Amino acid sequence: MISNSFANSIFLLARLLVALLMLHHGLEKLADTDGFTTFIIDKYFSYLPFTHSYWTYLAAYTQIIGSFFLAIGAFTRLSLLGLSSTMLFALLFHFSDTGLQGLPFGIVEAHNYEYEASLLYLLVYLILLSAGPGKYSLINLVRDRVSDPIFRWVL
Repeated sequence: MISNSFANSIFLLARLLVALLMLHHGLEKLADTDGFTTFIIDKYFSYLPFTHSYWTYLAAYTQIIGSFFLAIGAFTRLSLLGLSSTMLFALLFHFSDTGLQGLPFGIVEAHNYEYEASLLYLLVYLILLSAGPGKYSLINLVRDRVSDPIFRWVL
């Protein structure tokens, strides 16, 4: 648990901002499930089992529900594991599509590497995963009522 009030405020801000930003990605997938399935899942992850639209819905709902729980600070580590998995797939997609784009000195048309956002999300998720939700979280309000250490870690 983080002890400094300023650090806890930063962790709250990080949780809220990445949750809000990731929510957009989940909603975007739901707005065009056929497009995401056709142009991303079918093309780059054709080896996945089941109907490919299943994976689109799974990614979308992981990003929406995971973002909600991340924002309120409950089930944060479980949510972060799910959100991190979506970013790992996003990185696989970007690396398959565009490669490293001349990292670190490549000058690309859009002025940022295609995989940059996914990598930064993953980094923030891993930092939050290792540190926990911080003092300003729902789980912190009920922490003394939860006795099982594994359950507390997941929350």
